[in-house]
Amino acid sequence: MSENGTGKGVVAAYDVSSDAAGAIVADIVAKCAATGRAVSVAVVDSAGTLVAFHRMDGALRFSADLAVAKARTSASFGRTTAFMEGLMTDRPAFSQSFTEIGGWYLGRGGHPLLRDGKPVGGIGVSGDAADYEDELAREASEAF
Repeated sequence: MSENGTGKGVVAAYDVSSDAAGAIVADIVAKCAATGRAVSVAVVDSAGTLVAFHRMDGALRFSADLAVAKARTSASFGRTTAFMEGLMTDRPAFSQSFTEIGGWYLGRGGHPLLRDGKPVGGIGVSGDAADYEDELAREASEAF
């Protein structure tokens, strides 16, 4: 067995905890409520599995799915969704199949949660202006 408790052929997985994910969601919801805005917020683990989610009253219905897709994209690639959007700008055919096949999202509002430079999860915010969504996700990611 190796030092980190894994055996031969096993890789240790590092994921955002449910407590941390819940705190991230609660913090973003509180910020939005204080300004009278309504969003959906999702936090996923490193595999893109949903850990915490909240759709505020009044948030656009489709924002729920977009928040999860943004979080999943950031966790999967360890990059912001805005960064991924920039990569795909010159490749529209690739970006269409990228979103259809993987359920990922290219645009602002998703940030990875990193530990030691590796993604342990992702945050997605949707339902308001893209710049505001991105600001909320960025602040939460930096505070993590």
